[in-house]
Amino acid sequence: MNLGNKCHEEEYNEKHGTSGFVIFLAIVLPITAAAGVGYWVYQNWDGKFGRIRLGDGYNSFDSNSPWISWPIAAVSGLIAVLATIPLLVGSLWRSASSRFGGGRGYGSRTYTSRASFGRGDYAIVDPDEGELLGDDSDEDV
Repeated sequence: MNLGNKCHEEEYNEKHGTSGFVIFLAIVLPITAAAGVGYWVYQNWDGKFGRIRLGDGYNSFDSNSPWISWPIAAVSGLIAVLATIPLLVGSLWRSASSRFGGGRGYGSRTYTSRASFGRGDYAIVDPDEGELLGDDSDEDV
């Protein structure tokens, strides 16, 4: 880009660009309008459609009754324990098999040093290769 185009670009931006006042209004006016509508709704909307009243009528199933709450707690606890047992057994099996040298399952390969990656599974990336970050790299290698 030469210097002549730079001056014309700055002139165009000064003449047709957005001023700071316009940006200020574009930010402040929508926030002010939303706050005004919110305030009006807060002041005037209460009770237009009635209210939902929970627990006013006669109900034979009182949720605070021990005959209702204790069996529900027991059933939910039983379901939680039954759902956890397979996960616990699987975890103990993986732990025991890796401790005694068996299996190539989850957790059998630990990467604790750079030498751990030298098992032939990973290819070494050439740091001088120009296509490492793509063809459109700005740097010349």
